[in-house]
Amino acid sequence: MDPSKLLVYGSHRRVIAFLTAAVAVSALAITITAQSATALSRTVPADTVNIDHSYAKTPRMILRSESWTRTTAASMKKTADDAVATGLATLGWNTVSFDDTWAVRSDCTDWDTAATVVPNCSNGRNTTTGNLIPSPAKYPNGLKDVGDYLHSKGLFFGVYASGGKYMCDYGSSGHPAAPGSFDHFETDFRFFASVGADYIKLDYCGEPNTTNKCCFTVLDSDLEINTAIESSRRAANAINAIKADPDPSKRRAMVLNISAPAYANWDNDNFPTPLFQRMMNSIVPAGHAYRVGGDVGGTSWGLTTTLVDMIEGLRPFGKQGHFLDPDRLYFDDTVLTTDNKLGGYVMWAMQNSHMVAMIRNSNASGAISSAQASLMNKPGIIAVGQDALAATAKRVARGTGYDVFAKPLSNGDYAVAIMNRSNTSAVTATTSGTVIGTTARTFSLTAINGPAVSPDANGNFSVTVPAGTAVMYRLKPASASFHTAWTFGANGSTSRNSTAITDGDAPTAGSLDASGRTLSSDRLANNTQLPNGSALSVRAGQTVTIGGVAYVWPNTTSGQFDSIKPTGQTIDSQFSGTQVNFLGTSGIGESGGTIRLNYSDGTSSTAAWGFPSWSCAPATAYPATVAFRVFGRNDTNGLTDTSTGFCVYTRSVPITAGKTLRSITLPDAPNARIFAVKAS
Repeated sequence: MDPSKLLVYGSHRRVIAFLTAAVAVSALAITITAQSATALSRTVPADTVNIDHSYAKTPRMILRSESWTRTTAASMKKTADDAVATGLATLGWNTVSFDDTWAVRSDCTDWDTAATVVPNCSNGRNTTTGNLIPSPAKYPNGLKDVGDYLHSKGLFFGVYASGGKYMCDYGSSGHPAAPGSFDHFETDFRFFASVGADYIKLDYCGEPNTTNKCCFTVLDSDLEINTAIESSRRAANAINAIKADPDPSKRRAMVLNISAPAYANWDNDNFPTPLFQRMMNSIVPAGHAYRVGGDVGGTSWGLTTTLVDMIEGLRPFGKQGHFLDPDRLYFDDTVLTTDNKLGGYVMWAMQNSHMVAMIRNSNASGAISSAQASLMNKPGIIAVGQDALAATAKRVARGTGYDVFAKPLSNGDYAVAIMNRSNTSAVTATTSGTVIGTTARTFSLTAINGPAVSPDANGNFSVTVPAGTAVMYRLKPASASFHTAWTFGANGSTSRNSTAITDGDAPTAGSLDASGRTLSSDRLANNTQLPNGSALSVRAGQTVTIGGVAYVWPNTTSGQFDSIKPTGQTIDSQFSGTQVNFLGTSGIGESGGTIRLNYSDGTSSTAAWGFPSWSCAPATAYPATVAFRVFGRNDTNGLTDTSTGFCVYTRSVPITAGKTLRSITLPDAPNARIFAVKAS
């Protein structure tokens, strides 16, 4: 191992951490464009271990009690008391955690000034149980004492471990760090479960391919990445074993935040590389959150914008139950301005990021100052970050010196943030509802962080954003709308406003029927049949030609819009051809109405349009051609009904000869879903 890759643990302390798819089916010619063997928009390698993501549907909001070296049982309890007293706990800041230096070091010395040798200890572990040993100086009554106290306050208990062979901090020369969990995951995680842990930050120091007894290694080789993936596999297996223990009294659901990706992207610039992307593909199924970059410190607004750009680049990995952790929020910093701090808060909420706030005092008491509590007490920002849809914001526009971000919310509203990239000058930004994602010209804007603004008659609005911050608004459409700004693909086929397909590890992220059931991306990829009985795999982003029409299946994952729910909206389209073709289904009975094609000369044509039920039952009002049948679907608990076929259909509407199509007005048929639209 190159010694230069071994970094001493010092000032850079880590804080842990529509669908366009094409299926085309017809009893006629069928052409399938080759794709990688995955149901998702990203490849999920066979070496992954998947954990249950359903009990961590929204990001955790964590209070780190003091810096890692100064956290004690007393500080944890004080932070808990103040979280309740200030109302922060009720708002969502309800996990209190510690970080490194909580456990006796591997040479069995404690963290007191004298480095007292701890009895009944071998290699930093209890000689009888093999468990890690809490520092007697910091946690004189053990960890369960802290866990019980937090739970008595209605709070969650966060703990720390390392996925390597050692933890990170050694404290002073001549000592190794505390033991890591690489070869002890089940022992360590069962210990955490026994003391009431609800959240585990899994750091990654003592990289197993080195002889280093502390600190972290920059992961920049296939060997190191493979070992980090193996660490995550072992952690996930331990989480799964504890959650499903035969003894109900020993079962526990613990949220896992994996920090290994940070060390493959320490300077926040390696995330586009194939090596980092391969690591994420394997690690994402194994955890609920992922620290994806190095420590950046709270010293400048420019560092915040760098992290926002990074998370935008990693959007495909974020969804319900899977959250990116860019770094902690710096509410306690003395250099950043209040606007800087609130701007970071806004962008973390928009990007659905895992949130960590350090509580830090000169006396290490764990007390939350009134100033910090006031900064964090922002119900509007928190509501966006904790929205049940858990959609990661998309950068929908860039202006001179500013970026516009938008995300759909579970009640049909949109969250909008405009980030000023400069830390020295205000900027006036102009955007519109169409850019944000709504076709509604009339909507209200509620200020969450920023001045009051109102849209004009055309749905445009301007706002002056102060230097070094981001403003945030909640946009509420006054009429039915769809997400134009969230579309991809040509031919206007992807104006999505609904999630009807989910992955097996996030089955609650959408709904096709009234009971939260959805098509399964996994079964679509592996168990789909054409009407003639031949097999067809339908994968994210795949192009399939059915009856001469090339559709593109949604290139998306759980929690991202993959289909159009018809609610009377008009889709601007400039299709050319003799007919418009639709690929879709209905989640409840047959569903449809009158569709209108609007032409450039001001005329229009109408037709009956709709789909039969996905149950494959015959339709009388809206018959359509079966495109394919998929066996199995997801309910809110995961895959079910694997012996039952569910149908997706095609149907076409003629374009009047000699006319130029300008838009399509869909009927009000909210039980239907459209996965792809294509003219021919």
